[in-house]
Amino acid sequence: MLRRGISACRHTKRRRPTVTNELLRDKISFLKTMTCALPRQKVNVTLGQHKKRHSMTKRCDDLTHLQKKELREVFNNTTILDGPLSSIGNKHSTKAATTAPLQPGRRQLDHKKTIARRALARHRRNPLRVVQNFQEVILRTAPIAPDSHAVKYRPDIDGLRAVAVLAVILFHCWPLWFVSGFVGVDIFFVISGYLITSILLTQLEGGTFSLFDFYSRRVRRIFPALLVVLATTLAVGWYILLRGEFAQVGKHVAAGGGFIANLVLWFEAGYFDNSAATKPLLHLWSLGVEEQFYFLWPLMLWVVMRKRLNFLLIMALVFAASMAVNLGTVQDNPTAAFYSPLSRFWELMSGGVGAYLHLHRPAWSARAKQLASVAGVLLMAASFTVIKPQALFPGWWALLPVSATFLLIMAGPGTLINRYILGNPLAVRIGLISYPLYLWHWPLLSFAYIIYGEKPSYQLKIALMAGAVALAWLTYRLVEIPLRGVASKRRVVGALTAGMVAMASLGIAVGAGALRERIDVHGSDVYLNALNDFDFPGQRFTPLRHNGILFQKLAADAPGLTVFIGDSLMQQYGPQMEQLTAAAPQRYNPVIFATAGGCPPIPNAIRLPLIRFPQCRQAIAAAYDLASQPNVTTVVIGAAWQVHFARYNNEIEYDTGHGKLAFPSPAAHELAYASFEATVRHLRQLGKRVFIVLQPPSGNMYDPRNMYQGSRFDSIHPLPRIDSLKLDKFLTDNATSRGRLQAIAAANGAQVIDPSQYLCHANDCPVLDAAGAPIYTDPLHMRPSYSRRAVTYLAQTVQAERAGERSAQTP
Repeated sequence: MLRRGISACRHTKRRRPTVTNELLRDKISFLKTMTCALPRQKVNVTLGQHKKRHSMTKRCDDLTHLQKKELREVFNNTTILDGPLSSIGNKHSTKAATTAPLQPGRRQLDHKKTIARRALARHRRNPLRVVQNFQEVILRTAPIAPDSHAVKYRPDIDGLRAVAVLAVILFHCWPLWFVSGFVGVDIFFVISGYLITSILLTQLEGGTFSLFDFYSRRVRRIFPALLVVLATTLAVGWYILLRGEFAQVGKHVAAGGGFIANLVLWFEAGYFDNSAATKPLLHLWSLGVEEQFYFLWPLMLWVVMRKRLNFLLIMALVFAASMAVNLGTVQDNPTAAFYSPLSRFWELMSGGVGAYLHLHRPAWSARAKQLASVAGVLLMAASFTVIKPQALFPGWWALLPVSATFLLIMAGPGTLINRYILGNPLAVRIGLISYPLYLWHWPLLSFAYIIYGEKPSYQLKIALMAGAVALAWLTYRLVEIPLRGVASKRRVVGALTAGMVAMASLGIAVGAGALRERIDVHGSDVYLNALNDFDFPGQRFTPLRHNGILFQKLAADAPGLTVFIGDSLMQQYGPQMEQLTAAAPQRYNPVIFATAGGCPPIPNAIRLPLIRFPQCRQAIAAAYDLASQPNVTTVVIGAAWQVHFARYNNEIEYDTGHGKLAFPSPAAHELAYASFEATVRHLRQLGKRVFIVLQPPSGNMYDPRNMYQGSRFDSIHPLPRIDSLKLDKFLTDNATSRGRLQAIAAANGAQVIDPSQYLCHANDCPVLDAAGAPIYTDPLHMRPSYSRRAVTYLAQTVQAERAGERSAQTP
């Protein structure tokens, strides 16, 4: 027999009668089961000579008032312990607790336990899960929604969050040093899927699931910090951004508030899309993917549970479908694979499967958990080592960080790695602020890129990240935590939802130009209006697909067909071709623009990064295949040759068939020139007229952004004097590429078109038109109005071929 005493409160030290060990365990289990109905609990248990102190200070916020009331009624009608159970933890009920007689009868105890279990079963929020072993009552709390006691809090998961957010920050600050840090987002996806699915499964199985309750929790978790960051970004943008920049931020604020940022960025992606570094809300794409997943995931789980379907089988089918979308698009359209929610769902589902296994399958052995933890760390290290930005991602590569995170979660908090590395206090603290830290870090970096140039100093980056940590901590302490403590959850949800709707509406107004930026331009409008002034394809173009690649065609009536091949410098001639074929369709033959922005017209050349230029190699191959067709009479090839072959350009690789050589190595350049010459020779052997268009005059002097001065913190003014480009300097700088292209043309019977002979006069190449407006929209590309007016040198390429001309040119 064991002696046992149960102290109803900390002030009571009365000895209790002895009971059997089995009966004692049942009483303790019942006591712990019912503690959820009390505001706070502290239970002292003395078991023979072995003392164990059980402190339960969790609040059961998930129980409604009526549910708590019913449980308290069970307490008050149950006397299996020393007095009404409702007195436990109530300092005013000490007397009742100490004077009530003990009811040790086993039959009465079983009856009371049955009453309590039935009451709990009817209203179980499954955040409370009674375990038969009396030593454990699991109160699972999800860090992603701290007010939802659905899963047991695990410090090692906060440590995983710290790893993810630090990886992303290091990659954004120093992309050449920590090249694989972008996989931190995939770690976030798996963690989120695990935690949210744990909540959903426990609620669905307990019969307490509510879509309104679920989305209310998401609003309370996601909206507070996001609203602060969106409002701050819009305010700073209003103060320092120029026209166009501020409008784009407004559009992204609306997209972020509507959780469709990934879709907006997907459709923005392209050659003429501005640099990612100048988009302060670029990082919200991951939040869009996550919330789009949670728009469907609860309903999917509800159907599975309602219809009693095989969970793992259904999840396997959906996982396979999402993975198929991922693998099917990553090769041909990596931009879509990167931003599309369909190609990312499998990552969040991986965490969901882990949640199901934890709740419904036997726990892994201690040895298996240790092995899983070690394997997870090794896979994580591989993720940060072997995955490069030019990899086709997500694709198969994403399995590395996803599998690593899955294994570390499944290993549990007790393994050595999870407990002492991921669960160390510093990592946990960073993990707790990981969400606001992720939100803050990128706007700070992006504004630094905008204000100080393309490469802020490392000292500035370190200072900005310290500022991001401070802002994240303040957001966590002053915004997130106080809102969690507000008693009226409905009022909080309503206010946050209204605030997000207002913020998205404000973003729409800014994007539409209804709200303007602060900066006074003092007559610099003529230069600002030139920015982003590009028009391809125009209204008269019709799409044409060849070998799966989309090209553009202009109709005309003259015999023959001309194919333009090249990058965006060939696309800038689209307005001129539209004008010619519309004005005199009988005089000019049809035209096909088989072009791809940013892609050098060199077979086997690969433009990097692949996420921005996913189809260069395929597009150029399709273009030359189209040019080889019998109905094509003329082929015009042009590009930003000096840019592609520049000594600083390391964003091109040449595929030799046995490996890849990176530009700007001399060997890669030589192979590229040889490949281009072989292509020109092949076209001439097919009897085509071939024109090689040299790069037009270009450089920073053409950039409208270099035609005004001032500060973003004050105002800007036009430069008092804007000089023309000197032709001799331009020719000297481009001598190497011009010489090689002219030699290739001469050796193979192709014709060379030199735009500088038409656009420059004497030694001056003007950068402004007669009205004082810029003629280029950036350092390389002509504005449509200038293309229509000045590009007369391409008319010969679309005119009907004169009799005997082709035979005379055939080598």
